[in-house]
This record gives sequence, C-alpha cells and structure tokens, in this order.
Amino acid sequence: MKLPIFIFLSILTIFWEVQAGDFSSLMKENYLLTDKNFDIDCRYAFNKTFKLLTPISETVKGNTFIQRDFKLETDSKTTSMSFVLNSVAGKNSYTIVFDQKHRSESKLTKREFYISPVNDADFAREFETSQIVCNVNFAYAYPFTLKDGEYHINVHPHKIYDWQSLLKTQIENYFSNDSYRSLILLETGNYRGNLVNISDFLNDIDYRLPQVDYASDLDQIPEIPLIVSPAGHNRYNFQVSKELTITFTGGNHNYCIWNNTREVLESFMRSKSNAKVTIYYDSNSIIAQAKGIEGFRFNFPRREINQSNLLKNLLANSKTALNYHSNYHRYFKDIFFREFSGMFKSIRLSYQAVGFNQTNIIQGQGNRELEIGLIYLE
Repeated sequence: MKLPIFIFLSILTIFWEVQAGDFSSLMKENYLLTDKNFDIDCRYAFNKTFKLLTPISETVKGNTFIQRDFKLETDSKTTSMSFVLNSVAGKNSYTIVFDQKHRSESKLTKREFYISPVNDADFAREFETSQIVCNVNFAYAYPFTLKDGEYHINVHPHKIYDWQSLLKTQIENYFSNDSYRSLILLETGNYRGNLVNISDFLNDIDYRLPQVDYASDLDQIPEIPLIVSPAGHNRYNFQVSKELTITFTGGNHNYCIWNNTREVLESFMRSKSNAKVTIYYDSNSIIAQAKGIEGFRFNFPRREINQSNLLKNLLANSKTALNYHSNYHRYFKDIFFREFSGMFKSIRLSYQAVGFNQTNIIQGQGNRELEIGLIYLE
C-alpha cells in the first residue's frame, strides 16, 4: 500500500514552525526531524528554451519503492512523467515513464544524475530529456514556499562563522520587526543524505545519522521557521505574483548567502511569475570569509578578515570593494542568468552598492520581462 509522505511522516511539514524557546534545543529537534525527510526531485539543467518540470504529487513510499509524478511543459505541449525507484535484493534502479509510454531506465549509482536515454528518440529530442537531472533526496529540507511580501532570511547564525559575535543584536532586531517574515537557515554537512542506505530505508530499516551540533549566540527566538540548509542549499517554491523582497543577514556572504541567493533566484527562473524581486544585503548584519567559491574570486584579504569579518568593514577598503562587487555582479550577469535564457525575454538587473552601481538588460529567448535588484544596505 502506498503512503503519502505527509502521512508516512505525520510529524513533518514543508517547514517546521518552531515555538519560542531555547534555540539550541530547537535546532537539535529540527535536525532530527529533517533527517527523516525524503523526496524525489527533477528539473531541467539548462533552460535554453522554455521547459518546466513540476511535481504534481508528493513522494510516496510503498514496499521496496518510492514514487513521484511530475508534469513536463514546453511552450507548446504538456505531458506526464512518473519516477519510480525500486530496491530488489539490495540493488537500486529507477524507471521513468513519459506520457505513460516512453521509458528511461537505469541502475541508481548516485543520488544526483542526468536520466538515461529515453527509448523514443523523437520524443526525447522534442522534450530535450537529455537535460533532465533528478535527485533522490534524503535528510534534506522540503522546499519552502515564497509568497508576496517582505522576508528576512538569517543564514547560519553559528559561532563557527560569527566568531567575533558581531551579529546577535542586529539579527534579533530583525526578528522583532513585524514587517518581515523571518526564517533561520541552519548549517549542516553537504550531502548528509548520502549517509542513508536506500535499501535499508525502502525495507523499513531505521537509520540514525550522526548528531549535528552548531553553537550559536542566539538563545530565545520568536515563532519562526527553521530550515536545514547545507552551505545555503535549501529549495524554494516560488509562488510570488507581484513583488518579493528578501533581506539577508548572517554568513557567509561570499559562500552560503551567495548559494541561497542563487536558490531563491533559481526558483524564480523555474516559474511563470512576472514578479519584481529585490534582494537586500545588510552589510552591517552580514559576515564573510576569506575565500568564496573557488574560481569566481569572491575573496577578501585574510589580514582584513582577521581584524573584522563584518561585510561593512571589509567593503570599507575601496579597492577591495570594487574587485569584490565586480566579480559578484559579473557572476549573475554573465553566468547565472544565461543558464535560464529560455525562461525570460529580458531581465533588468540592478546591482547597487557604495562605489559600484550597475544596471544591465540581459536578453533571453523566452517571454517574461523581469526586474531583479541586488542591493547593499549600509
């Protein structure tokens, strides 16, 4: 018998609304709950033409299998896609069926993969199935739904990052401001779900992952969602119709906050919304690390980091700030949005910071005309 995920995991929801109380206890409980999450997720890796892959069911668990159904859309057609993962004699394999007849099948050798070739070449070419990437997720937070309004996202309020205890007061001021809907993202190890044995899970053998412990200056917090977000990688459902603003606090700006910015904007790109999106970085409430993502040069001199890792202080050096903003801006303008060029006709990108202000029109091959701002607050 198939059990919907929300029944099988009755105590879990898309996110966990924490009760005001001791933060360390709430973190521990949230980690334990998230460790029991599971789902199948699929998407197009590159959107050079309009293509959407949307779940139309929860992931369900049966005896020795899990399954999820999706809707696949192009600019002219819509079809179905069903993903089933089976475990037989300790061996895992998947079967994907499009339009109830076209199949893709293979052994499961890793948790994230491009699907194997579909047995109908014409169908595969029409729907560009070679660009479909799927994930078999365990111990990973479910997507958080973003709607119209103003959000405050505090990223990784942990002592390992804020080692000088610079952010507590500013963050708590945001929590107490009712004009924002606040979220807290909790750090954990990347690919934690790989510690879950799929065969054991499908055969109802319980698993326990190593406990996670990240100390924090925060103690009492209001009733807001906690989301486990390894290196800022948690998912969002974009259900904004008019306008979304997000103010980021926490750390690190050149790694986890950068990743989470991409997760927000990716959910926007993989939607049909025409909303205006503005992301604020409060430089007096954000910290950074010496090196950002390798290859993009989101870096700061270590001698300056050792004095203060507060973003506002790091950007006080005009030469450092110009180099940093140039690279950060260039990534989104020249790399990120190009991956989704089939999902928009144009993007008006505004990047605003002290000493660095750029507005660009990025052209695509889709239909939406979008407006996105990346703005630094002093």
